[in-house]
Amino acid sequence: MDANNRIQTLRLLKNLELVGITFIRDYIQFLFEDPLLNTYTLPQVKILDRVLHFNQKGYYDTLCSLIGRRVIDAIENNENIVIRFEGDIDLTISLKLEDRSTVEAAMLRLEADGQWTIW
Repeated sequence: MDANNRIQTLRLLKNLELVGITFIRDYIQFLFEDPLLNTYTLPQVKILDRVLHFNQKGYYDTLCSLIGRRVIDAIENNENIVIRFEGDIDLTISLKLEDRSTVEAAMLRLEADGQWTIW
């Protein structure tokens, strides 16, 4: 899938509510009203002017605080996927090769029986 199609797919998260998060050994699943986002490159979360990384105190609590919030916007640029939530909270997934622990940085499935979009 080309970059324009990935960007359009990502934008379909807009106005959806995050309903759950699953922490799996080395990645995180974000469950929206139907779409599922797996992040293999662990995201950073920015709340107001504070940025938290996965090894910092408060990281998991801040991620869990996203449950029940709606997505305001979801964008991709050459270096990141950024999902902006209500309450001025950004979830940023790096697309840089040096930040990846696997070939994929993230995978998004819009429907339960749908295809995966891969970054």
